[in-house]
Amino acid sequence: MRRFVTLDLETVPDEALVSAVDGEPSRPYSEQLRRVLAERRARTGGRSDFLPLPYHRPVAACLLEAEEDGGIVRVTDAVAWTDRRGPEAAFLETMWQRLEGASLVTFHGKGFDLPVLELRSLKHAIPTPAWFGAARRTGGTEHLDVKELLAGQATAAPLDLYAKLVGLPGKEDVAGADVQALYAEGALDRIAGYCMTDVVQTFLLFLRVRLVEGSLTPDGYAESAALAREALPRLFARRLRPGERSALDGFLDRCAPFFDGREPALRAQAL
Repeated sequence: MRRFVTLDLETVPDEALVSAVDGEPSRPYSEQLRRVLAERRARTGGRSDFLPLPYHRPVAACLLEAEEDGGIVRVTDAVAWTDRRGPEAAFLETMWQRLEGASLVTFHGKGFDLPVLELRSLKHAIPTPAWFGAARRTGGTEHLDVKELLAGQATAAPLDLYAKLVGLPGKEDVAGADVQALYAEGALDRIAGYCMTDVVQTFLLFLRVRLVEGSLTPDGYAESAALAREALPRLFARRLRPGERSALDGFLDRCAPFFDGREPALRAQAL
């Protein structure tokens, strides 16, 4: 049996690091952040104000766990965490435990999510030998980055485009650029709901990639997708907070074009 954990993080700038870099702790945080962002834009010639990875502090994380047995992938758990639920250090310890022995599935996780987890563990002095070392060794712990799998040698596209390509809703009323403002408003449930939509769509894209590459048969893919469609509403009802569920209202219904496409086997018969 093979176990998968599909993961996504949402982050804001680390307030303590922003203050330390700005060097004027008496300034209001908003002014400190404005100055750090302005410096970043200057360094990139105005091309980007996306801060380097050490600045990123997770405020929400969502994951789906799934197990593959007999060529069928079954979703077994859905989890949402926000920093209102408990200390970051405890979250990190739990996350590394969940990842132990699993294949990690992400979208751009090799370039963002996993390095952020490692850097936050560095900050909080949390040992992560199974992942930190493996990420730097060929043949280490398995990390399946869907962005990398889809792009190959081509230029990668955002998750939103790949999702819409296969009938998923993609980004809707919230995007990553909105997280900082939502966090300032205290809208943690909305951030977590947005994070969960990214996790679900990453997982469903991963199933489709498995079909295309041949590691899931057409029947195995169809059953895995159908099982996910059946399991997710129950898991959301049981595992998410009311506000997080409210933020996901209608999302699975809007995924219907992905689930309702003609079965691959039927398409083959039509050719």
